[in-house]
Amino acid sequence: MKRDCLVVDTGKEELLVACDALGGIGPKPGDSLSVPLEISAQFTARVALAEILAAGGEPLALSVTLSMEPYPWIEEVQRGISRELRTIGKENLPCVFSTEKNVPTSATGLGVTVLGRRTQKREEQLLEGTLYALGVPSCGREVLENLHAIADLADILRLREECPEAEIVPVGSRGIFCEVLLFLWGRPATIFLNPNPPFSLYRSCGPATVLLFVSRREKTALAPLLKKPLWVVGELRAQGRPRPELAPS
Repeated sequence: MKRDCLVVDTGKEELLVACDALGGIGPKPGDSLSVPLEISAQFTARVALAEILAAGGEPLALSVTLSMEPYPWIEEVQRGISRELRTIGKENLPCVFSTEKNVPTSATGLGVTVLGRRTQKREEQLLEGTLYALGVPSCGREVLENLHAIADLADILRLREECPEAEIVPVGSRGIFCEVLLFLWGRPATIFLNPNPPFSLYRSCGPATVLLFVSRREKTALAPLLKKPLWVVGELRAQGRPRPELAPS
């Protein structure tokens, strides 16, 4: 499956590298959306961390490039990233920061890179099961309005524990439909999409506000464990298998 996560096989383990960028969302006068920089940093870090965790990895270190003056902004960035790391028990993760010190800036620019490690490879690609979405697709101001309903890092860890066979895909700006196509890349399987999903498959999901995952478990068994809006994107079938009867999402 093609992901936003670089995998480097060292022979003994796999190193994982994931990154995310944010621009024009923050406290500067040239920003398109005005929010505290602490929030911008928290969600930018969430996206990169989500890719590492969804791939079955463990974060090892984090790098921040802030295209703004160091003061007072670096302290806000540190607070936002620390808040996100605490949710997964990684508040002591080593971090390195770089800021713009030569010229004044008028808009927010921020990048976060996470280095991780994976010791166990996933051998099996699921060809049968239900493709679920966890969370309400949200972008821009909607993210803050739907905090109780969007997916987060704790949801990824819960999925890894409760549903270890699940392949997890954080969905961001490309939207669900695009991620479904990437999920199917090179896989001898067909997806039969839900004809009446509760949310659009084509809109941006912003900073990883939705998790796609495929599982053989029933929705009635999964929903009480996950506690966020859980809905059916479609049914996955090995190529040549008949079209399934889609249950309501």
